[in-house]
Amino acid sequence: MDLSPGSQKLLREIAKYDKGNGVQFRYAGRGRHSHPNTLACYNAATFRPLYREGLVDDGGNDSAPVRVTEAGRKLAAELNEQAKAREAAKKARPKPSADGPAARRLLREIAKHDKSLVYDDGLRRVWRVASHDGHRASIDTWMALAKASLIRIDRVSSIGGNRVTVTAAGRERLEER
Repeated sequence: MDLSPGSQKLLREIAKYDKGNGVQFRYAGRGRHSHPNTLACYNAATFRPLYREGLVDDGGNDSAPVRVTEAGRKLAAELNEQAKAREAAKKARPKPSADGPAARRLLREIAKHDKSLVYDDGLRRVWRVASHDGHRASIDTWMALAKASLIRIDRVSSIGGNRVTVTAAGRERLEER
């Protein structure tokens, strides 16, 4: 059974809130239906695979509450377990260290542009060194270098300007590699 991520999420939501009476979705215009508990809107096409596979049922009445079937409840439980496993895998990832290859590359780039400004792209947790087109790395990598006292990050202005410099320990690290 190949359900889209949207249909999987919808099935999990219906199974979560269906306590025997079903979930009464409201038409929200433009082919979408609003979930009464979360107010999330789902496209009508997201429901179709759930009905087709027999995972949910409304008794053939479009205005009736949507009830999850036994097969739907079983699949929703499996999907919840998969989601928990993905979350656990995300949390199990090691944090960046000052000894990693990304940190070494970043330290070399910072040394090339010593006392330059750091730029935040504003969208992701990424900083760039020297310019908006400069070498970039995650903020976690920058903080690992700062925590290891290999770089110093000084706030220049209240609107987010930071100046970065390589410390003596950072220069020693660069020379030994």
